[in-house]
Amino acid sequence: MKKSVILLSLIALFSMGYGQPRVSGLSYPSHVNVFDLYEISFSLGNYSNPYDPRVIDVYADFVGPDNNVCRVNGFYYESYSFKKVKNREEAEAGLEKGWHIRFTPDKAGTWSFVIHAIDSKGSVQATKQPVTFRCDAVDSTTGFISVANKRYLKRDAVENGLHKESPFYPIGFNVAWYDYEASKTKPKGVYEYERIIDAIAGSANYMRIWLNRYQCLNLYGPEYTQQQGKNPIVYFDSKLNQKDAAELDHIISYAARNGINISPCIFSYGDFCNKSKDSSKWDNNPFHTILGLKSWTSFFTNKDAKRISKNLIRYIVARWGYATNIVCWELWNEVDNIPCESLSQAQFNRNIVDWHNEMASYIRSIDPYKHPITTSNASSKTTDDLYKQLYASLDFVQIHTYGNIQKAKSKEEQCLNLLYKSNDAHTLYPDKPCFIEEFGFGQATSKVKYKDKDPNGIDIHNSLWASLFSSSTGPAAFWYWDHLDKQGLLRIYEPILQYSKNLPLLSDSFKAYNTAKTSKNSAIYPNGIQTFYLANITEDSIFGWCQDTAFSYQALRRQADKVTKGHFDTLGKSDVNAYVYTLDAKKKPKPSSQSNTIILPIANQPAGTIYTIKWYDGETGNEIVSERTTVAVKSDIRNGKHLAFEFPASIRDLKKKTINNALGDAAFILYLQQDINKNGDTQSDDAANIRKRRINFIRRLKH
Repeated sequence: MKKSVILLSLIALFSMGYGQPRVSGLSYPSHVNVFDLYEISFSLGNYSNPYDPRVIDVYADFVGPDNNVCRVNGFYYESYSFKKVKNREEAEAGLEKGWHIRFTPDKAGTWSFVIHAIDSKGSVQATKQPVTFRCDAVDSTTGFISVANKRYLKRDAVENGLHKESPFYPIGFNVAWYDYEASKTKPKGVYEYERIIDAIAGSANYMRIWLNRYQCLNLYGPEYTQQQGKNPIVYFDSKLNQKDAAELDHIISYAARNGINISPCIFSYGDFCNKSKDSSKWDNNPFHTILGLKSWTSFFTNKDAKRISKNLIRYIVARWGYATNIVCWELWNEVDNIPCESLSQAQFNRNIVDWHNEMASYIRSIDPYKHPITTSNASSKTTDDLYKQLYASLDFVQIHTYGNIQKAKSKEEQCLNLLYKSNDAHTLYPDKPCFIEEFGFGQATSKVKYKDKDPNGIDIHNSLWASLFSSSTGPAAFWYWDHLDKQGLLRIYEPILQYSKNLPLLSDSFKAYNTAKTSKNSAIYPNGIQTFYLANITEDSIFGWCQDTAFSYQALRRQADKVTKGHFDTLGKSDVNAYVYTLDAKKKPKPSSQSNTIILPIANQPAGTIYTIKWYDGETGNEIVSERTTVAVKSDIRNGKHLAFEFPASIRDLKKKTINNALGDAAFILYLQQDINKNGDTQSDDAANIRKRRINFIRRLKH
């Protein structure tokens, strides 16, 4: 139910004098649920630039049941509707043109708000008395995502009527833009996102999208679905793209209903140079064509460019900050790919870092929900000067990395690459979580693509499991969503999502390990089983993934393809009937050794400590209940103090010499037997807790 106040009443009650802002048509709900959208709408009249708070500044102060005040900015709004015509989007402008304020309450009880509007003529308190509404408690729901500690993200939640913090592991991939190649004027639009979201609902919880693709979703720049003569309408500064803003409304709400969380990326390097072959490039960028910047490098220092950028960011935060399924604000995609032109690289890097510091500070001043802030760099080399500076004022680090799928050397497998990259990032930025936001595969020649060499996504599957147990805050996000789509691999994250439901909110004392031993150019694994795992400082919890090395991608490729000089000859002969290409059970490799024993070193638990181990099928993520068992810490001269446990015989059957799932893998959870009800790691491993647990550990040793 909504309450409305007519124009005459508002003018009589709320106007504070001639020329001041006048609010009319105020409409708002009488109640809302905890963590649901509460939306207010009204009209203010016409302004030359409704996106600039110097021209018109609109906000509401919300007061909660605890008397805390939350200030939320309003935003200009034009309504649009969408319909599907021949599998493509057609947008139609609606009649509504006005202002909205979107708010998400986090507590049950009575709330109130007062709306303020300020322009050059004065200000008005648009509600003579605070307007009250009810926020109803719910039994179960999810809230906002934030940084939990130096390693992981968390989200607010309500379970059984009680507020709690739950882990959030981003599990999904990039869907940076929708299809436009067939027609820029009639793209698939929101229906492309709907289709992909429908396909991954229940098997992933995350996607990254761009807000800066001129042919697709963008708030400023050329709009090809709207023509002015033969040219697209260009949106900028005082006129943002309300059609695409409505698209983003639709995408975010549709994703939320299907359990998908979104990272929106605001700017991309392609718009700020002329490397691109499509429309998203500097020659078409309104910061150049309208504002008149001669060089893209001046974007980071020009006062007007920074003002317009802040206005754009303010609009994004005001319109979509309410959404509990927004993971973060990502300022840039691969900002280091912008050429420095006549500037020295050091000076250009300094300008980029200063810009990020300023924008991050601005976002924190206007975002009442405190979404994490990040950006991305194409290079993640710890020696890279910009990479070393870029994330100092941001909330978490991003990694983009692309391995060469043609390489035959096992140490160059993407699994290990992702582990090394994330460990390096965490070493460089020990106080910040890091996330492998983009990964994919390159190729040695354009004649043979990675998709031709891995049609079943074996290397993707292995990389995802391995990166879950790296220093990344979740499994790596694959870049080539079109490949996943065309190859029927959109649900490739499903087993990891299923397994992750068993993980607690991990503390930041966890470190990533791997059982590989490097010999020359190869990684050697004991008993033919590669193991990636996480262990916390007290080693009361260990989480990991194991795989028979015969099922590593490169091992399967060796069986199928000709090898030359340590690399695959992409133009040589291939056995098209090999397992890597067909997953034909008759072609499946045998176990690579006659031992199922996995050995992990243990430093901080005494010999005799009993662990319970649970196993999960790498193909499904479901627990293999028959394999649940216990194992004790042992100590001997050869291995020192260690855990020795057996790979599930139901998957790696040595007696029958068979592998009984598709890729010879399983994940596990190891926790102290006395922690069986906690299922592993405590919620916090801050310094005080670590000291306390170390003292208790020493006491146990003395006795």
